[in-house]
Amino acid sequence: MKNKIVLPEAPILVESTRSIGYSFEAAVADIIDNSISADASEIHIDFSSAGNPYLCIIDNGTGMTLEELEQAMRYGSKSSREIRSKNDLGRFGLGMKMASLSQCRKVTVVTKKNNQIYAAAWDLDHIIETDDWTLKLFSEAEAREFPCTQYLDKFKSGTVVIWQEFDRIKEESANFQKAFDDKVNLTKDHVALVFHRFLNGDVGVQNHIKLYFNNDEIHGIDPFLTSNPATQRLSEQDILIGKDRIKVKPYVLPMMSKISKKDIDLLGGRAELRLKQGFYIYRNKRLIIWGTWFRLIKQNELRKLARVRVDIPNTLDSIWEIDIKKSKASLPYMIKKNLTDIVINTVGRSEKVYRYRGRNVNNDEFIHPWDVIKNRGKYEYKINRDIPILKNLEQHMNDAQVGLLESYLNLIEETFPYGDVYCRISKNEMDLEKKDKIEKDEVYKQALELLHQLAQIGGDIDAFITSMKTMEPFSKYPDIIHKIEEKYQNE
Repeated sequence: MKNKIVLPEAPILVESTRSIGYSFEAAVADIIDNSISADASEIHIDFSSAGNPYLCIIDNGTGMTLEELEQAMRYGSKSSREIRSKNDLGRFGLGMKMASLSQCRKVTVVTKKNNQIYAAAWDLDHIIETDDWTLKLFSEAEAREFPCTQYLDKFKSGTVVIWQEFDRIKEESANFQKAFDDKVNLTKDHVALVFHRFLNGDVGVQNHIKLYFNNDEIHGIDPFLTSNPATQRLSEQDILIGKDRIKVKPYVLPMMSKISKKDIDLLGGRAELRLKQGFYIYRNKRLIIWGTWFRLIKQNELRKLARVRVDIPNTLDSIWEIDIKKSKASLPYMIKKNLTDIVINTVGRSEKVYRYRGRNVNNDEFIHPWDVIKNRGKYEYKINRDIPILKNLEQHMNDAQVGLLESYLNLIEETFPYGDVYCRISKNEMDLEKKDKIEKDEVYKQALELLHQLAQIGGDIDAFITSMKTMEPFSKYPDIIHKIEEKYQNE
């Protein structure tokens, strides 16, 4: 047997790896990973879609020597099997090159360390021309000709990654400038979510960063709304795999009526809430995948408030099957049972927000107009025959009239439009918060009208007012009940 080294053709391999599936925003996030791993505290993304378009990712991290720069520009600069720092956000040693060249034909890296500036570039056209892995190297004077390098003058150390020649955006759009700017705007929201724990300085994050797009500061988008006191924070649980620890923290968001318009917009609007329920998987505090239940349960309208934060260390990359783009992962079989139990508890809390909103679910003395009946494992709704309104009415009816009323109530129950309600809720065509939140004036008018009608038939006014304290919807408005008590006491 003999060995022969067979090197891949540079132009063919580089062009083919451009189609690995990076989106524009995921590619930018991959470069930011490198900045955070380099202990940057300040990251700027400067861009221009006019003239000679460019996008620069600038940081004040540790920078690189010439030798370190050449190694960083190498494809596969670090093995995925190599033990990394526990705060390292890298994966295969391919991200910076593949992410950059998936979006442009030329990526230049200018870096500063020990007061020395070095620069190198991968230029696809130059690779094709030389038919080899030909890396361009530049002097400091040449490096300073590239956009955004002036930032390095105010940093003790740092790096600038420069994208130029956006051939794919030009090919896919007749209006390059608009397409480019749209992608940048999408990227702002993407990185604000992906790096929100670094941007907001969350507990346990080693380096709090500031991030700017053309000098406009970006603030983190917290998918759990932890600053909202109405958000339910369930107990954090640990799952051990050997010596590694996975931390799981469930949250249940408040009803929409308790969320500000600003936060609703940041979360993508009302329609997006349903799609963003599920697991939020973080690798070293960096969000890599979200909005999925990994087929443990199905998404539905009642579960849209449920979020489960899962923190994994980079030492478990292999069992989670995290891809090069750090945007996909698979749930390891060995922890499915643990996570299923947590999910069931969390979505149960989310469903209760809708099923029992506005009342004490542990208080059996509350009177509800509709009873939820379990029948052979299925649920149906029946009108509560013991509600005081009906009881008072029946007392002043003869047997024939009571029979007619019962037939009418049965007709309402049998024709309850379950399918239509389900369809409209699924399509967000019904405002559940509005239907649950009746204006106080309207509730007060309803109460007075009922009492007036009750008085007309000689009903027990005092007993009915007492029952209002535990009867929907009046039980939600104790001040109205107090007002009515005072009114009838005075009369």
